[in-house]
Amino acid sequence: MKKSNSILMIIVIVIIASLIVWKIGIPNLSSKNKEISSEKVSKKVKKESKKIKKKETRESKSSSSTETSSSMESEPSSESSSESTSSVQPSVKYPALQKYAGKTYYAVDRDSAEVPDMFPTSFTITSDTEALNVDGKQELIRNVTSDSGFIALTGEMGHSMGTTLSFEFRSLGGSDSDAVEVLNQGQRLAYSTTMPE
Repeated sequence: MKKSNSILMIIVIVIIASLIVWKIGIPNLSSKNKEISSEKVSKKVKKESKKIKKKETRESKSSSSTETSSSMESEPSSESSSESTSSVQPSVKYPALQKYAGKTYYAVDRDSAEVPDMFPTSFTITSDTEALNVDGKQELIRNVTSDSGFIALTGEMGHSMGTTLSFEFRSLGGSDSDAVEVLNQGQRLAYSTTMPE
């Protein structure tokens, strides 16, 4: 009798213990399942958003420049001017050339120089200030220095102004960047953004 009672007691304890474990385990399993399913959903959402972003970038690349400018105008106007200038700055390699960039300068009375071939008929500093176009030939700018009021550009390729490009100029009339003076081997020639007649 005692043996059967003790066996019965053990069986009851095992059943109670298994019920307790089952009750505790089920909520944990369901919460794990919820976590796993929520992770899957979040991964799907991320993938979909990436696809949408890729589509938007493709569409924006194919859109016209007018659409780009209108989207830029729709940006919040609460940005400060310092933030907008800092976003423009990285595209300019040499800040000293920024006010001269994107303008074409034409020689003023080039034939009056002692050696006209020492001076190009025109030059343009690209808008990103990375290159100098001299008479239609592009030259990468390797270094920019400012000394005695002149801005000196140096490049690597050979040019009619010397074996390596060494191009010096300064603004005429103070802050006015529409007229400059080019210096080459001691000789000077004025340049203007206005094309000579």
